[in-house]
Amino acid sequence: MTNRFQAGLAGIKGNSGRTPTVTAPAPAEPELPNVIPVAGTAPSRKGKVVISAYFDPAVRQQLAIMAIKQDRSQAALLADALNLLFERHGEAPIAKA
Repeated sequence: MTNRFQAGLAGIKGNSGRTPTVTAPAPAEPELPNVIPVAGTAPSRKGKVVISAYFDPAVRQQLAIMAIKQDRSQAALLADALNLLFERHGEAPIAKA
């Protein structure tokens, strides 16, 4: 079985008429078990959208610590925060994790 590196070398040899010099074998590509295809969407994400923002790393760390202390997901904590914001501005609290 040839890998992409060997196939590329064969292509170079075919185009130039010379045999390329190889000093070290190419490392084998690692096999990744249980990889979800990029084209697919997880069932838990169907019908949902991403909302993101950039914060200092300390904010992310504090959110993670709060989630662990309360035994809740970070998404659940963010949904609570959004609902508090919505209520403060007279909107219905509709965020769900």
